[in-house]
Amino acid sequence: VTQLAGYFEPLIKASVGVASKLSDHQQQMTFLDQTKTLAESALQMLYAGKEGGGNPKASHTHDAIAEAAQLMKEAVDDMMVTLNEAASEVGMVGGMVESIAEAMAKLDEGTPAEPEGSFVDYQTNMVKHSKAIALTAQEMMTKSVTSPDELGALASQVTVDYSHLAVQGRLAAHTAEPEEIGFQIKSRVQELGHGCIFLVQKAGALQISPSDSFTKRELIDCARAVTEKVSLVLSALQAGNKGTQACITAASAVSGIIADLDTTIMFASAGTLNAENDESFADHRENILKTAKALVEDTKMLVSGAASGQDKLAQAAQSSAKTITQLTDVVKLGAASIGSDDPETQVVLINAVKDVAKALAELISATKCAAGKAADDPSMYQLKGAAKVMVTNVTSLLKTVKAVEDEATRGTRALEATIECIKQEMALFQSKDAPNKTTTPEEFIRMTKGITIATAKAVAAGNSAHQEDIIHTANLSRKAVSDMLTTCKQAAFHPEVSEEVKNRALMFGVECTAGYIDLLEQVLLVMQKPTAEQKQHLAACSKRVAGAVTELIQTAEAMKGTEWVDPEDPTVIAETELLGAAASIEAAAKKLEQLKPRAKPKQADETLNFEEQILEAAKSIAAATSALVKSASAAQRELVAQGKVGSIPANAVDDGQWSQGLISAARMVAAATSNLCEAANASVQGHASEEKLISSAKQVAASTAQLLVACKVKADQDSEAMRRLQIAGNAVKKASDNLVRAAQKAAFDKADEDNVVVKTKFVGGIAQ
Repeated sequence: VTQLAGYFEPLIKASVGVASKLSDHQQQMTFLDQTKTLAESALQMLYAGKEGGGNPKASHTHDAIAEAAQLMKEAVDDMMVTLNEAASEVGMVGGMVESIAEAMAKLDEGTPAEPEGSFVDYQTNMVKHSKAIALTAQEMMTKSVTSPDELGALASQVTVDYSHLAVQGRLAAHTAEPEEIGFQIKSRVQELGHGCIFLVQKAGALQISPSDSFTKRELIDCARAVTEKVSLVLSALQAGNKGTQACITAASAVSGIIADLDTTIMFASAGTLNAENDESFADHRENILKTAKALVEDTKMLVSGAASGQDKLAQAAQSSAKTITQLTDVVKLGAASIGSDDPETQVVLINAVKDVAKALAELISATKCAAGKAADDPSMYQLKGAAKVMVTNVTSLLKTVKAVEDEATRGTRALEATIECIKQEMALFQSKDAPNKTTTPEEFIRMTKGITIATAKAVAAGNSAHQEDIIHTANLSRKAVSDMLTTCKQAAFHPEVSEEVKNRALMFGVECTAGYIDLLEQVLLVMQKPTAEQKQHLAACSKRVAGAVTELIQTAEAMKGTEWVDPEDPTVIAETELLGAAASIEAAAKKLEQLKPRAKPKQADETLNFEEQILEAAKSIAAATSALVKSASAAQRELVAQGKVGSIPANAVDDGQWSQGLISAARMVAAATSNLCEAANASVQGHASEEKLISSAKQVAASTAQLLVACKVKADQDSEAMRRLQIAGNAVKKASDNLVRAAQKAAFDKADEDNVVVKTKFVGGIAQ
């Protein structure tokens, strides 16, 4: 205790001294707050010891001391990150190099204490940290050319990620079978550590002399070496558990598919999803049914693969990822063939395949956790539950496909699928897993408004019993409930929310969802037996939902605290923001115009053609997004002129929220286009991969779809401005697709050209 207390006087003096030397005020405050947190954690530890009556072996005392020790460790880690960032800004990277070296040294320490997790757990964490290091290294290559002053923060991020990787690497090496695999994992993590040290040192050198072209080249070489060493770490992990590694890869692919389907839904909702040729849904129906049945077979292989060897599990994971990709492709073609005249049916169909993709992601995750476990292990029961959901969702997709051409049952099928989807969302909501991020009470309240609107639509649809109204209600309900549950959990898990308020929010989130499911089931009953008595029950169901929403809003109010104020959103600001976004995009387009493909040796004429193609596609996207935002601005002016949106809106909350959506969508388009220009520049100069370019292009397409939806909410569908907006939106989507195809072709061709020549000489072959 005396030793611990003795550290703090010199530490606090040193911290004040360091803070006085920091140029950034925010950084000063952060560092002093972190020092204060460390001191408070130490006090907490001392109080815990005192309350335990000097008996540290008492269980409650031991737990309190352990908790305080963990808080102290986290505070020290935070202080080190701030110090490293501050030092790296002036080119001092010695602290970061030491941190990486210490992490490498820990890999060689003796056998760790009995690990709590399995190899699969450590493997999953290692993959996450390894990929983070590779992404940061790629970004450092780009920033060395565009913004050398940002390299310090990136170098600090590499240091933090490597420290976590080394801890997980030591545990993975200990739990890997056979021992040779464990030794290989350890040695490759150490090799990556050496690469990270060189990269951090070059980042420091480049910050001291940002215009030194030789140092830039060296940093780019170091970043490439780090990326290669990351791939060696991943291959060592894959050798340890080939099947679980394949599950991780497949889960990542399915996650990308779900995001792509969300974008497609936005385009369909905006009425811009059209087939390229004159084709009918019947042309695609058989393909969808055949591919869906193949996915059911893959599901069976996945479940049995968990109890089989790693090879069978790997094969099943790869096969399921390939089949879901094919299924989403044929469903998107089928949805496009329905035509933009019926966007609600398009959305129903795409939602059905999205449900299948989400169920597959859960199944792959459950399979990875259950691999190699005993038949009575809890993870095996989770696997069986995930498989059941998967089969249910595939069956639902098959029913939806068959109902698409039957107008009499289309609405009923859509409602049944939505009820099943909401039940699955509620099951995920009730799990104890914390969300990846938190949100504000304001956002939570905004999402509850969607439930109120959807409830009114559901009651109206039940009374009218029209198929079109039912389909619209099904699509609206799915999104409203999903958004509410997501934001409810994110707001409830905010660190500043008390346990009582958190439990109340989660309880009424479940109550609201259960009430909404009852309402939809009542609408279904009315569809089957449209009697006056059944219709009267709709009002009672809607009152239950309204009561739960009121409780949710009151809970959100309790989350706000005393400092939260309700902002007034003036609607006409949207036009200014749109014009600002247009200017930003035009500036990015001008910057892109000045780019030229890098010079290549004469024998590489074919790749020059590809780079011209990349630049042309990127310029096309920049021009199309500029036209899109200008069209959106014109549509906004038209609405103000018509009086649909006033400068002092009658419905300030409604119009204000709509404007915020439009503003944020315009900003997203501008930011996405800027990222695309940067990625195109880096790709042409050889500093970034085609994957980054593809990701940037998809980001542009997604933000474009969001802008189209935001504009369409209050627009006159037959107006000239709206017509121009649709044309501009389609131009962006087409240009993005062209760029993605070009970049994917380049990545595929490049993979074919990288031939490895193995030396035939004995010594040379061994060395190689």
